[in-house]
Amino acid sequence: MATEDAASLPTVYVVINTQKHREELGGALSPFFDIFMFDTASKAGKSLMVKAPDVVLVDTGLARKGGLNPLLTSAGRAEGDHPPFIFIGQKGESFDALMTEFGIENSRYLRMPFTAQNLIEVIDELSSKGVEKSWDELPEIQKKPLKLTVKEYKNIATAIERNEPIDYNSAAESCLPVAEAVRGGAHHDLLKSVQAHHNYTYVHSMRVATLLTLFGHGLGIEGDNLLILSTGGLLHDVGKLVTPPTILNKPGKLTEEEWPIMRDHAVHCAALMEAGDDVVRGAQIIAEQHHEKLDGSGYPKGLKGNELNDLARMSMICDIFGALTDERSYKKAFSVEKAFGILESMTTGIDQNLLVMFKDIFISTQPLEQAADN
Repeated sequence: MATEDAASLPTVYVVINTQKHREELGGALSPFFDIFMFDTASKAGKSLMVKAPDVVLVDTGLARKGGLNPLLTSAGRAEGDHPPFIFIGQKGESFDALMTEFGIENSRYLRMPFTAQNLIEVIDELSSKGVEKSWDELPEIQKKPLKLTVKEYKNIATAIERNEPIDYNSAAESCLPVAEAVRGGAHHDLLKSVQAHHNYTYVHSMRVATLLTLFGHGLGIEGDNLLILSTGGLLHDVGKLVTPPTILNKPGKLTEEEWPIMRDHAVHCAALMEAGDDVVRGAQIIAEQHHEKLDGSGYPKGLKGNELNDLARMSMICDIFGALTDERSYKKAFSVEKAFGILESMTTGIDQNLLVMFKDIFISTQPLEQAADN
């Protein structure tokens, strides 16, 4: 069931001995992950020796019958250095004994019935742990902003899940190293390094935070005002944290019924930011208005012209440029040249004067080898 863009998708092994359950899980997961099905652990173990998956799904019955041992043995790695496991149990089943017996690092436990949305969220979380670990090898100027912002993004997701307000000051603190990376000329490496993470909402948000910081720094903005751009960029898509992942991560075009749900993330952004008592107004404008357009064709309010200040106009540019140059499972990243060409064609929607400034800043700071590739 591997997809055409398998190299860009997290790899998931589904080790279930019941054909019906394998087919159900495969149907739910295959649009979003590179799925490999196995009816025995020994078969999965042989495949694991060739290529380690990002996540392994295994039913508890199979694990209790010794089915987990071939998988751990086949990994051929040091203790604790293996793919994360998701154990699938039956309704009402207690995981206490299983956790004692198979309490391996990064393991999670789900009882049937559960929704596809629940499972996708868990896989997304676990499949990114290896990427986050690889960041330890990066230079400090890249590692620090990545480690701090991904931790903060998880805290934000937890707060939203618990119906708690976003801690803006904590988010701002995590963004301080982003400004340091921009001032140190490491922003292009940062934009590239974050792409490997499997949580696309975080990836895009971190890239927009970096792009907005670069834009502001190039215009001479510093201090707290520059931090507003960084933090506003990181938080600009928090509304997507309440958007169903089946829609958020859907490869290809959304249906007429799905598109309004996706657009609602902008409304959710505004509401989530308003709920916090420490959110700076500039960051809220970025979150509320990054999908508006100067000609009134944007959303959620259809603002236009003078109703949109420079923060909104800058965030429009960085959000679109980020999305175009992001790599997704269903599309390659557009070249810098093509992305700017698309923005330049949006003559009535985008502030073209600001776009010229952003393009000059981005191109002038781009490493020579990357500029040659584009």
